[in-house]
Amino acid sequence: MRFPWRLPAAGAVTVLLATGLGVAAPGTACACSCASFTTPEEAVSHASGVFVARATDVASGGFTDTYQFAVSEVFKGDVGPTTTVGTLSDGNGCGTGFEVGREYLLFVSRPYDVSAAWEAYSCGPYTGTPFDVRAATERVYGAARAPSADGPVHRITPWTRMTAAVPLPLLAVGAAAAVGLSWWVVSAMRRRRRATD
Repeated sequence: MRFPWRLPAAGAVTVLLATGLGVAAPGTACACSCASFTTPEEAVSHASGVFVARATDVASGGFTDTYQFAVSEVFKGDVGPTTTVGTLSDGNGCGTGFEVGREYLLFVSRPYDVSAAWEAYSCGPYTGTPFDVRAATERVYGAARAPSADGPVHRITPWTRMTAAVPLPLLAVGAAAAVGLSWWVVSAMRRRRRATD
């Protein structure tokens, strides 16, 4: 007895391709518009986390980049000695980029579009005129403190790299298709055994 294995296999491939193209296709480009504040103090006050850190690693892929940082000073937020900052890649939606090995004074938010401890944007403290960002930060938050030894530690992991290279929705669809195909093969083998008994 011949089993119509081609139809389910073609269906699974079609679903994978359609989902992959939908996830991998570039989205609509959005212009980035940054707010300007009246005073330097106001400009540095709009962040969930403020800290000084050196970029030590990066995992890039798809629409987001995840950077790992060694933190040296903290002005605001519960920040451990190692943390991750995600950003939309290629400047999409106000995304930004960092150079590994360089130190930054970071103004970050809680993550929304990225899988990291923090999210960064190209819009930093801005008043329309240049000012000493570090001095304004110290006026608002006081002297910097060391990162909390008991604070949360976030690192780039093999899972981070894998999901950066292959978007998570595509991984989920691929896993579901593999489970479905395995179930169908096992069912077909059982039917064949029953037919020959």
